Amino acid sequence: MTVHPPDLAIGSDPLALARGAAEMLLENAADSDDPALGVQRCMLRWLAAQGLYGVAAPTELGGLGRDDRTLAEVEEILAGADAATWFVLTQHRTPQKLSLDSSYPAAEQYREALCRGDELGGIAVAHLRRPGPPAIRAVPDGRSGWRFTGRTEWCTGWGLVDLVLVAAVADSGEVVFALLPAHERPGLVATEPYALAVMGGTRTVGLRLDDVAVAADEVAAIVPVEDWRRRDAGTVIDTKPATLGLLRRVIDETLRTGHERDRPAAVEEAQALASTAWPLRERAYELRFAPDKDRFVSERLELRGRIAELTVRAAAGLVAARGGSAMYSSSHEQRWSREAMFHLVQAQTDDVRSAQLAAFSH
Repeated sequence: MTVHPPDLAIGSDPLALARGAAEMLLENAADSDDPALGVQRCMLRWLAAQGLYGVAAPTELGGLGRDDRTLAEVEEILAGADAATWFVLTQHRTPQKLSLDSSYPAAEQYREALCRGDELGGIAVAHLRRPGPPAIRAVPDGRSGWRFTGRTEWCTGWGLVDLVLVAAVADSGEVVFALLPAHERPGLVATEPYALAVMGGTRTVGLRLDDVAVAADEVAAIVPVEDWRRRDAGTVIDTKPATLGLLRRVIDETLRTGHERDRPAAVEEAQALASTAWPLRERAYELRFAPDKDRFVSERLELRGRIAELTVRAAAGLVAARGGSAMYSSSHEQRWSREAMFHLVQAQTDDVRSAQLAAFSH
């Protein structure tokens, strides 16, 4: 017995592919999270071969051509099975989508490869959300090249992906996006992978750039930084499908624990969580894909905060249902509790933080 949301589609090809992949990913999730073992590039290549890197990419470019709702449900499934592998995979969507919206040289060069998953993409753009002086500056170099200088703290998948989308801000107030081969080059140095409380196997590093030469054919887009921030602010307020995937996994596991260990209170907890979670999930998706979603900014923020709090609470409930075994570092429920913490801080802005704190205080 499961307590999945009632509308989760059954039989659609990308979802069937994701569910098939999830069985394998779940078996390897602990290894993927382990810094000593980590996410495996061969697994990423296999997922790309299944089409799961191009769920929403156009069919004429080698993608599956499905809508964003299908993509969201695929992310739910994969994140609920193996969050570390999902997190490396999900970085790819940003350079892929940018390549579809841009006519700059690197976007055109890599467009089909990104849509097909022949080239795996990563990102180093989160610093654009930071207030204050730019973390990486772009200075014109010649007629159409650039020089990048600065540091970005978060680049996931280093050593696993083929390309990394690096953002730098010019004095003109524009952000220059460059698609660079994901390896060190003159002036570009990666830190050692961070020691993280969770997602430890994602090979997340910082990048230091010291007058790095970016050729004209490596430029993927140039847009006003305020335009980017406005678009980004309109997306980070939505509940992440991956958060819902973890919530679904934890509820399922709580229910299974209750039945297998004859703990009726755990069954009741899972059913109570499900009755709260799935209406929230459906409303979150309804607003995420609504044509007039800008009218519902406050509600979208509130939903992200409430679902994040519910996920943390559900993960803690599973620990209580399992008991002392949850304290083993190798236990799934212990890792899921840390993943719930991760979903609080991913793409967190001041507004998102306020919504989360409000949910906890209530």
